[in-house]
Amino acid sequence: MRCATAFGVVLVLAAGVARSAPEEAMPSPLDYAYGWPIEQPSPSGFYEFDLPIEVYRSVADPGLRDIGVYDARGEPAPRLISAPKEAEAPDQVVETTLLPVLAAPGTPVADMRLALERSVGGTSVRIESMDAKNTTAPPALVAYLSDLGEKTTRLRAVEVDWPREIEPVITQLAIEGSEDLDHWFALGSGTVAGLAQDDARIERRRIELQSREVRYLRLSWTRAPEQWRLTRLTARYSQAVRPAQRETATLWPTGRDPDDGGQLYDLGGAPAVDRIALELAGGQELVRAAIHAWDPDGGYWRPVHEGQFYRLQRDGGVIESEPAATAPVRASRWKVVIERGSRNADVGLQLGWRPDRLLFLAQGQGPWQLVAGSAYDAEANFPQARRYADPEMRDLLKKAGPVGTAALGARIELGGAARLEPAQSPAWRRWLLWIGLVAGVLLVGFMALRLLRHPPAPA
Repeated sequence: MRCATAFGVVLVLAAGVARSAPEEAMPSPLDYAYGWPIEQPSPSGFYEFDLPIEVYRSVADPGLRDIGVYDARGEPAPRLISAPKEAEAPDQVVETTLLPVLAAPGTPVADMRLALERSVGGTSVRIESMDAKNTTAPPALVAYLSDLGEKTTRLRAVEVDWPREIEPVITQLAIEGSEDLDHWFALGSGTVAGLAQDDARIERRRIELQSREVRYLRLSWTRAPEQWRLTRLTARYSQAVRPAQRETATLWPTGRDPDDGGQLYDLGGAPAVDRIALELAGGQELVRAAIHAWDPDGGYWRPVHEGQFYRLQRDGGVIESEPAATAPVRASRWKVVIERGSRNADVGLQLGWRPDRLLFLAQGQGPWQLVAGSAYDAEANFPQARRYADPEMRDLLKKAGPVGTAALGARIELGGAARLEPAQSPAWRRWLLWIGLVAGVLLVGFMALRLLRHPPAPA
């Protein structure tokens, strides 16, 4: 009976010690290094925006857990950060008909008024009018016209093919668009090429285009070989309702790795990089390189991509390798090891990514601000993120209606860069709490032991 009584006293006192432990403190905006005012062009219950590279470079946690949203009273608002999807929706690929435009050699296509002439035998291009230029010369191929069939804003790129026998070829191609064949506007331009360099086969067939409403395409070129002609035009349409936004940054070496001579780079933050390119100096450059990202947890360089990069000049044109697609990698530090080619010259490292998106509930009193960068938040195991990052927020949008768009204003200093440095050793507050709890239990055990050894005299 006395043991049961003593054990009950232990439980009561232990519960009292646990209740006396301080509640988990929620950080305030001044516990973060930096803040950004959130600008909302129109009222809404939810807002969403992409995170710029400045935010990635302002956090203490590469996992973005020390990011929060606070209202005008300094109260946190529910927010959810969504990483980019592993893969973008594939393009819709449609092969279109190429209609040759024949005119006197050297006639600018901008001086022509074109029309489509449809008959039982097919569709052809008729030149209704043009400036008189050497009209006695036999007609030559000066451009191509293509009818997409209907107006669209989803056209994002075209790819062209030519006969292999006219190679080597490197040509500057210009793509114009129109809704009515009368008014033309530039959609995009770039260098297309097919050639062999050393033991490598180099091809460049794709031209990226601006997103505009368009039905007709007009293709023209400069410095084409004498037998130049196209055999196919492929249109690539975006299937995404909201085209993926992309960001890029070009870095230059900050030093070299003494072990392998690799050039070192620092992005300053860790977005999900999924495109890599090299910026090569000089007129002619062809290298094979291995790209590595630093893994801070494992303490080693992680291989990301190995391949060929080039910058070549031929017949007055320049062709550069396209960015290589990789699986998303979050890393701040990068390394380029030149395996074949010139290793002396510095190369630029271009990294591309799709930003993470932040969704928040307009809870409390506006205006709201985004905050980032807190070693205190990390030491406390990110209480703000754990309490206010609810994955079910996106399900609420189905009932709340369309989400509003927002943007970040200029960065302001809150607690400053000092908030990025731990005040004491990591998790010192949790250790202090545990020490207090253990000391309390030991004290309770000591008191219980005394009660067992020296029970009070019966009344």
